[in-house]
Amino acid sequence: MHSAPIKLPAGTPHARAEAHLRTGAALRAAGRAAEAVAEYRAGLALVPDAPEFWSNLGNALRDLREYASAIACHRRALAAAPRVPGYLMNLGTTLAAAGDDAGAERVLTRALRFAPNDANLRWNRALAQLRQGRFPEGWTDYEARLETGDVPPRDLPGAPWRGEAAPGETLLVAAEQGFGDAIWAVRAIAHAQAMGLRVALETQTELAPLFRHALPGVQVLTSGDVLPQASRHIRLCSLPGLFCDAPAQISAAPYLSAPPERMPAAATWLNAAPRKLKAGIVWSGSQAFRGNPGRAATLAQFVAAFALPFVQLFSLQMGPPRAELAAYAGAPVIDLAPHLRDFADTAAVVAQLDLVIMTDSAVAHLCGALGVPVWVLLGDNPFWIWGSGSADPARTPWYRSVRLFRQRQPGCWGGPFDEAAAALLELAAP
Repeated sequence: MHSAPIKLPAGTPHARAEAHLRTGAALRAAGRAAEAVAEYRAGLALVPDAPEFWSNLGNALRDLREYASAIACHRRALAAAPRVPGYLMNLGTTLAAAGDDAGAERVLTRALRFAPNDANLRWNRALAQLRQGRFPEGWTDYEARLETGDVPPRDLPGAPWRGEAAPGETLLVAAEQGFGDAIWAVRAIAHAQAMGLRVALETQTELAPLFRHALPGVQVLTSGDVLPQASRHIRLCSLPGLFCDAPAQISAAPYLSAPPERMPAAATWLNAAPRKLKAGIVWSGSQAFRGNPGRAATLAQFVAAFALPFVQLFSLQMGPPRAELAAYAGAPVIDLAPHLRDFADTAAVVAQLDLVIMTDSAVAHLCGALGVPVWVLLGDNPFWIWGSGSADPARTPWYRSVRLFRQRQPGCWGGPFDEAAAALLELAAP
């Protein structure tokens, strides 16, 4: 989620206040939001009416999940400077973080009147609209991601494809974003094939074996492969927006499957617990994702909640957070990561588990796409696909096998873990 950094005008007479502003910005960028709050407040003691300080203070308070105070600060900034798009964006993104997507949409729409070409404003409004299930408007703004720099520009063969009929032509579906985004979006390839297009899909190496098996008739490419002479192209995450105008149009049925040749090996890895409920766990997504701290938990929290006598936990965790296993002496968890070369291996494992319990990351999308039961513990500002929770807090229209457990208070994991632990006790009751 983007926010606009605000700086005092060059040459301001308030040199000491400006120093506090610069120091606060540096501290916040380093993840030291509490210290940044102190700097901004020190600056406000010198320039109490400066909207720059109020807006930056609001951003730092948002980082601390003190949303009510953050919103009040942003409104103070806007009272002094109501037409500044950056101040409006900071308020809008904070409202969204606090769960008020309708309010965020209104504020961001107001900001776009003053900066109609600002891609970051449109991108943030897209997230607010999509979380509300406002797909027609949301998909339009969702394309702004191609202008923000988050999706690097590329020269792709052929003309942009916008859903028009082109039977017999080759459509290149170009890779973008993360593993979970790719797994979510490939469901829409079937629509393009049904329109008579030949599809070439570019994807990450780790996903290629799974997609080659599960997407018949699709030419699957990976980074470094020579792109085909396609007559049309589209970015992967733009595909769903061409075929889904409302949540009711979503097919939540499974659309991926594990390669059969991977299943026997996976079964041997799980044989350590023949008479127990087999539950996979994942406690963190990619640490390269800037929003990961708000969605990740710890191995210790998972063990405390789910290490029951009749349950065998299997770790599917990859990447640096896996080091928590070595640091947790005697953790009753079997580590499967050494066996998982790619998502085809992971698919073969989860397809034979009774349940996966995890925080939000790509494996949740994999389980949903396979139809495997998965319980996803969500942070206070979840990915838009999981919705706002206003209709059915435990469900998403995108995957029928997903059950969601939401934080009751920002940053507090106690509620989701407590509710999921109780559900696990009921599931395994004799």
